Amino acid sequence: MTRCRRSLARPAALWPRGAAPPVPWCGGEEASGGRRRVRSSSPLATTGQKVHQPSRPHLSPQLTAPGSPGMAAPRVTESTVTVQGQSLFYRRAEPAQAVPRLTVLLLHGIRFSSETWLQVGTLATLAENGYRAVAIDLPGLGRSKDAVAPAPVGQPAPAAFLKAVSEALDLGPAVVISPSLSGMYSLPCLLEHSQLFKAYVPVAPICTEKFTAQQYAQIKTPTLIVYGDQDAELGQTSLNNLKHLPEHQVLLLQGAGHACYLDKPNEWHRGLLDFLQQLK
Repeated sequence: MTRCRRSLARPAALWPRGAAPPVPWCGGEEASGGRRRVRSSSPLATTGQKVHQPSRPHLSPQLTAPGSPGMAAPRVTESTVTVQGQSLFYRRAEPAQAVPRLTVLLLHGIRFSSETWLQVGTLATLAENGYRAVAIDLPGLGRSKDAVAPAPVGQPAPAAFLKAVSEALDLGPAVVISPSLSGMYSLPCLLEHSQLFKAYVPVAPICTEKFTAQQYAQIKTPTLIVYGDQDAELGQTSLNNLKHLPEHQVLLLQGAGHACYLDKPNEWHRGLLDFLQQLK
């Protein structure tokens, strides 16, 4: 596999709508996603649920650090929810204050699960910065492996599926983070039920080519398009299609592959929080 040895001169940043970054592409699309191992953790049993004390996430100066003086590390609870007659596993991290700023729903790619967001520190980072974070294991994957997916991999799933997830978890309008495989779930729901999306954060998702520029142009949901500059295929394809969403910004992560949030967690968390703080 050929790897790209050049990096862009500009640092990872939020690119304003309508100003796509220069992109020197080469290399393989699975530069990181297929080979990075995520450590498992041993849950502590409590009544009716399991609780994780998440490991310290990768931090940057703009982020609130779990374990800062006077601040307890967030508890991440585990449970299951019934969606369309099937049981799906999920993790939830709550902020310390009584009223969260927003709710964030985290989906995942084909080789990953909600455990990924636990280990990379995204669940803890969101909770420590005032957001409710909910990460589910998609049907057939992770600890939802006994559930049957509503569509074959690579084909758009019925929009009703993610709508049912939102309703079962009582999320209300949420920010939806959707990497790779999960695009088959998030994109149909965004186009049919945009009222369920407070904002959309696609991370080089699949299925972007299944919809037209005209369909995208009708969606007014604030969007942060995220990709790594080493993701030569899905990164470029998703950017080319999703840039038709009128309310979009772009977060380019230099030196990162397909699972760019694993390669550059500091930049990922900083860019995500910067975007969330813009939402009203």
